[in-house]
Amino acid sequence: MCAMSFHVDESEDTALQAALLRQPRHVLFPPADQFSTGFGESGWRAAVRASNEHLIPRGLTLGFQAGRGGRDVPPQAYLDTLLLALQLQADALAEDREVVAMVLQLGLAETLPPSQLGQLLDAVPQHLRTVARPQVEVRLDAGSALSPAQLRAVGCTRLNVIDRADAPGPTLLAQARQVGFTARYYQLRVPGSEDTGFIERVHEVLAEAPERILLPAPCALPQRPSAAHWLQAWRLLRDAGYEPIGGDHYQRGDLPNPHGPGDGQRHCDLAGVPRRDRSDFIGLGLSACSQIGEVFYRLEDELGEWRTRLQSGHMGVAAGLILSEDERLAAEVAQSIACDHALDAAAFEWRNDVPFDECFAELLPALSPLLARGWAHWDARVLRLAEEGRLLWRMMAACFRPAAAIA
Repeated sequence: MCAMSFHVDESEDTALQAALLRQPRHVLFPPADQFSTGFGESGWRAAVRASNEHLIPRGLTLGFQAGRGGRDVPPQAYLDTLLLALQLQADALAEDREVVAMVLQLGLAETLPPSQLGQLLDAVPQHLRTVARPQVEVRLDAGSALSPAQLRAVGCTRLNVIDRADAPGPTLLAQARQVGFTARYYQLRVPGSEDTGFIERVHEVLAEAPERILLPAPCALPQRPSAAHWLQAWRLLRDAGYEPIGGDHYQRGDLPNPHGPGDGQRHCDLAGVPRRDRSDFIGLGLSACSQIGEVFYRLEDELGEWRTRLQSGHMGVAAGLILSEDERLAAEVAQSIACDHALDAAAFEWRNDVPFDECFAELLPALSPLLARGWAHWDARVLRLAEEGRLLWRMMAACFRPAAAIA
């Protein structure tokens, strides 16, 4: 692994730390509280029918989750409901749509015992066409009592350990290495000022050399966040040779880039994973969100109501939203900045047949303070994020979206 070090400018650090804490949470997708309850089953069925006719994307990513309400229900009842939803979703999809990846969201592995997780994973190829070796990522809290061996035995191929201040996350990483996961990830959370062991844990994680380390996302800030430790963790990753590959993902430097050169078509999905090719994201579980084409929707958040609707042949859509053309264009720009850490204005015009400068004339001035800081620069017609600017990709992307679309 190559090693590098960075010159530290105290005044620049102060500005970076302040910017880290001011980042918006939602820039790639509309927040679920902006979905309309007027969007229902008919909207869902229309979106699925339309997606079945599109040549791109054909792939599917399944995101299974427990939701807040799912963690307090009997596991068998929840599994039965997920299987019912899976079957109903499969019945609506064209036969040639195929699953390329699955994500078991945080909390699901504690809601369903390993044997039932295995039943859920085994059911997917029974209902949907599936690639030969789909990625199956399971997200596990660092304090979970589950062993990685149990999750590997039922078909999970990638373990993502979610950091927690009072939990031995690096130990879970070590256990995962011993049982043959094809990839191990470690997701850092925004450290609190009282988390005195944070930097030590980062060193322990780096000693384990997982394939990827994910920088903190500003979705949930502790009461007293430590931007200094956040910034220090990033520098430690870079010094260890980890390379940014999109979103918050940093990959070990000796591994080949999984995505190749950016062409504006890479995509960070609703699970926050940067992928080489866009796929429709199907969320299954209480309060699960999905994206099919330019349509977003959210499922019911109460098990009894959701199960009743499923049994009557309805998916249980509670709310949804369809992007306008302007919103679609803004989302494409945000995805380019997130995934490629660059934005090619000429390529955008070629894909969309609209003048870039005219499309974003009212929004472009918002970039000026970030350009003045040196966190990004225009290279002819390509906006390139500087090393430090990649930490602030959300802030850069937000410059191209109306304020009402950001939370």
